[in-house]
Amino acid sequence: MKPSTPVAAITLMTIVVAVLLQTHCVRGQTQAFDLAKLLPKTGTEPIWAVIDRNLPQVQELVTAARMECIQKLQLPRDQRPLGKVTNPSEKEKCLVECVLKKIKLMDADNKLNVGQVEKLTSLVTQDNKMAIAVSSSMAQACSRGISSKNPCEVAHLFNQCISRQLERNNVKLVW
Repeated sequence: MKPSTPVAAITLMTIVVAVLLQTHCVRGQTQAFDLAKLLPKTGTEPIWAVIDRNLPQVQELVTAARMECIQKLQLPRDQRPLGKVTNPSEKEKCLVECVLKKIKLMDADNKLNVGQVEKLTSLVTQDNKMAIAVSSSMAQACSRGISSKNPCEVAHLFNQCISRQLERNNVKLVW
């Protein structure tokens, strides 16, 4: 999630703050909107440093799930990572389904579990509200355009979308 330029970070922050302010105003809440809760405290380390330190925990979770699924589906132990594969076999699509379901990113109804996305983002970013809001928004965007009934195909489409979002934000997670 390391922005390529300070302008990109400011632009992203402006968009997120605008959306949050609009949401607050539309709901008509009487409580004051506290922007400070969304931003890191002064003097804390940059968010990408926090992510770099905490991402290995999530990578371990993904790797363990992947190895279980490879064994379950009787795929080769050296199965290629599928994050950037645009045309996987049906069995590879089912591997993605298995992994996403094991780490609870995909539910039994073959929907992206936005709550789990938020939980994992919170773990990786030490509860950074801005990062959680952005990842939740990205997850919802990934969910909107998928209408397939085939769970393996749905998982593949989620995988493609999630991988694009991770790559755009320079988050190195392999599955």
